[in-house]
Amino acid sequence: MFTYQRTIKEEVSFEGVGLHTGSYSKVDLKPAKVGTGIIFILKIDNQNIEINASYKNVVETNRGTTLGIGKYKIYTVEHLLSAIYALGIDNLFIEIDNIEPPILDGSSLDFYNGILAAGIKKFSDKKKQIIIKKPIYFLDSDNDVEMSILPYDGFKITFNASFDYGDNRKQSFVLDNIKNYFQEIASARTFCSFNELHFLKTNNLIKGASLESGLVFMNENITDDKINNINDLFNLSVKHKDTFLTLNDVKLRYIDEQVRHKILDLIGDFSLINGQIVGHVISNKSGHYTNIEFLKKIAKESVSNKNYRFNKDEIKKVIPHREPFLLIDEITDIIPGKKVLANKVFTEKDYFLEGHFPNNPIVPGVIIIECMAQASCFLSLNLVERREDKMMLLTSIKKSRFIRKVSVNETLLLEINLIKFRLNTALFSGVAKIKNEVVANAEFLATVVEKND
Repeated sequence: MFTYQRTIKEEVSFEGVGLHTGSYSKVDLKPAKVGTGIIFILKIDNQNIEINASYKNVVETNRGTTLGIGKYKIYTVEHLLSAIYALGIDNLFIEIDNIEPPILDGSSLDFYNGILAAGIKKFSDKKKQIIIKKPIYFLDSDNDVEMSILPYDGFKITFNASFDYGDNRKQSFVLDNIKNYFQEIASARTFCSFNELHFLKTNNLIKGASLESGLVFMNENITDDKINNINDLFNLSVKHKDTFLTLNDVKLRYIDEQVRHKILDLIGDFSLINGQIVGHVISNKSGHYTNIEFLKKIAKESVSNKNYRFNKDEIKKVIPHREPFLLIDEITDIIPGKKVLANKVFTEKDYFLEGHFPNNPIVPGVIIIECMAQASCFLSLNLVERREDKMMLLTSIKKSRFIRKVSVNETLLLEINLIKFRLNTALFSGVAKIKNEVVANAEFLATVVEKND
């Protein structure tokens, strides 16, 4: 972590071909005074177009992060921004004479070393800090992505990823301190699989790719015809053996280079919040789109300091229940993998109250348990892959106690804690309150199953 704002002492330049556009560009980094921020200056059409490096100016996230204003765009900014953020630089002009920074070797190492060689100037003004005071949570079930940020005295990133190619298909890495960036992250190169190459090339991407600008991991059953097709498409002359892990047998810098590069990308994307984040980021399978969407939530939640909430429509995106048996009204807070808070207001419209002590309706105890079980899905479903294809089934009520009756027009406050999750079965403890009074508690098991079984 850094205390004071920074810029560079001297100008430094980089040049080369952009990964996706294939455009040759020169980038000049220039010192800026305190409070300036990071500003791109696109020198094009006889103009100097200024674009602040902010999540508010992100216009595309397809295989990279693109900043834009009006009709002008700068593609694939994340590697350069990652190095800038890792060095604690807050104030900088980035002049670029084309639409994409050079990809160089596909990592941020050359950017990092070049900036370091230019020298770092420290100001006496303190950095803007974004201090995470309570957990903030993000879920994109369509893409099987879960992200959270927790209070932490520092900046820490835990990233979990999985791939359908390579020898090391499930990877996790923890960056404990941004000051370890050079040794642990900077050299990790961008990557894709062999089977993705044709799609990317024919969809107007990776126009500037070469064997020196990233890693290509081999899929299974690669034939000579497929190799010849790629050689023709990219004007290469590579050979292949079944023992090669990567195209042309390029050697890895780290055994888990993919997940380390995902952290590199995340840092570049998160730099767009324009402040030093004080918190622990936990990411499961995120990419540029989800990084930016989560960053928007962090910016909003860290300013408002509100609990993260799911309304009823958002609840429907996570669990399959629908009216009249979608019972919980709102998720009011989540500590990922630990605790969820929810509420339910009982009204005369609740069908299960008809005939249950008609003159003085009482909420059935099993309904309270069902409310707990529905809320618990927000903890257990996030621990499995392909959550969009899964659902939770209540399999056992180990013990329960109903302390006082719950009536119409009372608001049930639920707190569900995850005790253990093993072999797709979760053990929960739940407490139900009216105001501050405990009205019921229970321990129960729920199991993750396929929706269509």
